[in-house]
Amino acid sequence: MRAAAMILQNLIRVLALVLFALGFLFWSGRSVELIPVHKILGQVLVVLLWILSWLSLRSGVRPQLVITAMIYGLVLVLFATFMGQLLQGRAHEAIRVLHFLIGLGAVAFAEIIGARMKRGALGNTNVKVKAKA
Repeated sequence: MRAAAMILQNLIRVLALVLFALGFLFWSGRSVELIPVHKILGQVLVVLLWILSWLSLRSGVRPQLVITAMIYGLVLVLFATFMGQLLQGRAHEAIRVLHFLIGLGAVAFAEIIGARMKRGALGNTNVKVKAKA
């Protein structure tokens, strides 16, 4: 399970880099024809976050953190779906910044959950440490 978590976490990292690069291209007014690709990759990132969350729940990570990450992913998808309808004109820049920050938060959740899984896996080893007298 630890190997699967590491693979998922790395996939999320790579997707995040691609999504951030695309997002900044859109922000600069270029490559807007790739927005559908950005949407699909964003949805894939959220699904990977959900899978990572489910694995972490099975490996003993606190359920509150896992449920929060899953709800956060849903909020990200809903926000991204309807962000075009929120605040028009120059005020829409605030929505774009918020979208960036919420996306960054999803990656942060993946990092936190991955770290908790690794810590849990390290805590479950059968290696005994001798105490110094």
